[in-house]
Amino acid sequence: MDSLFETAKWPFVPAKNFTKVAKKRGVRVIVMHSMEAPEKGDTAEKIAEYFHTTIKQASAHICVDNNSIVQCVWDNDIAWAAPGANSDGIQIEMAGYAKQTTADWLDPYSVLVLENAANAVAQYCLKYDIPVIRLTDEELGGRLAKGIVSHSQVSKVFKKSDHTDPGAGFPWDYFLSRVNVYVAKLSG
Repeated sequence: MDSLFETAKWPFVPAKNFTKVAKKRGVRVIVMHSMEAPEKGDTAEKIAEYFHTTIKQASAHICVDNNSIVQCVWDNDIAWAAPGANSDGIQIEMAGYAKQTTADWLDPYSVLVLENAANAVAQYCLKYDIPVIRLTDEELGGRLAKGIVSHSQVSKVFKKSDHTDPGAGFPWDYFLSRVNVYVAKLSG
């Protein structure tokens, strides 16, 4: 079934900072982030290059923009993106800003970002048997339920960071509906 997934086939720019894991890692959550970077066609590549060269202890599994997905940390390794949900999370950075409104997230550029991200999230959901649901803060903190969360939830629940991304305007219903479309396509 792993051959159905592109998660090891995206262009790879290795992050400088991450934790290598020798044995198979349990993945419980997919954490959605906004890059806090411009909506441009090369934003995924530029943020991947940032993760490759920065001395800051930061990384993500993938960077997504309107026309590409770049992997920075292999799925089985731990990206340093959302303290509290790093060891059991897949970290996905999307081009854009936490300050974006719902309308901003649904503009022509961001819809393409959401499509690429939804496709990737669907692959991770199938690969790690994660349901296409957004966890509540209580479910996230309980560390048993599997699902999709925001970096802002991780910050709120685990109190190890103060990030608010991908922001209050992120179109969760739309995004999860697109993830479900890709899950159906990949499963069919």
